[in-house]
Amino acid sequence: MENTNPNPFGDVDEEWSDEEELIPRSRRKTQYIPPHVKVTSAETSSEGSTGSSPSPNRLGVNGSPMVPPKSPSRPDVRVGSSQEDLVQRFYQVTRERDALRKELQRKSTGPHGIPTRDSVVYKSEEKTLIEELHALRYEIRIWSEEYFSGPIKTSSKRPHLHRAKELFGGLTDNYAAYLKDPADRPLLIQAYVWSKLQQKIFSNWQKGCGYVWAGKLGDRKLRAINDTLRKAVKNEEEAEAYHHWRSTTVNLLVPQVDGKWRPTFDATPVLKRISRFCSRLRRKLRPWSAHSLRAGKQQLHTIVSASVALDLKMKRQRADYRFVTFTGGKKDQFFGYGFYDDEMEDVYDDDDQQHPYDVGGAKARKVELALAPALERCGNANGYTFDQSFILMKADVSCRRLEKKARAKRRGSVGSRHKAGVRSLGRVWDKYA
Repeated sequence: MENTNPNPFGDVDEEWSDEEELIPRSRRKTQYIPPHVKVTSAETSSEGSTGSSPSPNRLGVNGSPMVPPKSPSRPDVRVGSSQEDLVQRFYQVTRERDALRKELQRKSTGPHGIPTRDSVVYKSEEKTLIEELHALRYEIRIWSEEYFSGPIKTSSKRPHLHRAKELFGGLTDNYAAYLKDPADRPLLIQAYVWSKLQQKIFSNWQKGCGYVWAGKLGDRKLRAINDTLRKAVKNEEEAEAYHHWRSTTVNLLVPQVDGKWRPTFDATPVLKRISRFCSRLRRKLRPWSAHSLRAGKQQLHTIVSASVALDLKMKRQRADYRFVTFTGGKKDQFFGYGFYDDEMEDVYDDDDQQHPYDVGGAKARKVELALAPALERCGNANGYTFDQSFILMKADVSCRRLEKKARAKRRGSVGSRHKAGVRSLGRVWDKYA
């Protein structure tokens, strides 16, 4: 149901909203979206039951419970067993139940961890997350193309507060060619915006990053507790307990009432932090904009607000949703690695045409620029099977090298000059011969 109130945090401010209408265009084929599953409760039939079947609450002559005959899960069962034996049997049956439950969870997923159509672990909110991520990618791409396409006017140039290598050097070694190209400059801006969103909003490894939706509780309380518990996870059971705690904590901090988020803390710092992040981002990118970024201020604010809302929704789930970035060789180098079709999608590659290098070619493709990260899910919607992970949405990358055309032109000019020099030398030789 669509929420008419644009502010998810009540009456604090009218700036931040997670209910923005972000409808993506079908630029490429859509990735896997789990189908909608209608969960129905199983009906138990009692036609085969007889009146002589013992009731679980029925007591014997001496007042002790009627224990069924001996079975593998109830060893050494005797009528009139002691209270300690009953307690031990209770714990043993509980352990067997948990083991069967985990086995059921594993069998309810397909070969790649994708829930089957008849699985009861599927949660429709995952489909919403994927749709919102598609919408966020679309909005970032449109904003980059609208304000960074075309030639940069000399009269509107702003002072460079940061060097180009400082901002874009980790994204590609060919950033100078992207900045000079009016058509491909938005790709570099798109990659930079996603890198800052990952660093400041979706990732919580560095101090001062992540937990934007939590306000002042992020760095003061949540980070220390979350880091301590996450580092202590050593096996599957501890992973289940940790993610259950994380999901419960986030839902208690920001409960959802009547389709609206009602945080239990002061949300004013959240809105201030979003505005400060947008201002810094516009100030850094202003020297390379083809149009005034003042007109796109509200659109950028919507993008950042939607990112914070998406991060909150990801943290609310019992499954572990996370963005995956790939690095090549060095720290903070997000280019130069091989192209993997299962985890990446080339924005310049046709969907119906297979690249010749992907089928045992002599030369493999290398990623020149990563535009948007991949979305990975670990565990299922009920908070189990964290030993399985798969890609929900592939990363958008570009394997095209921009400077090839420039090199070809330079080679052509050098070759023409060489031929002209040879011809002139021939004339001089003929003159003195």
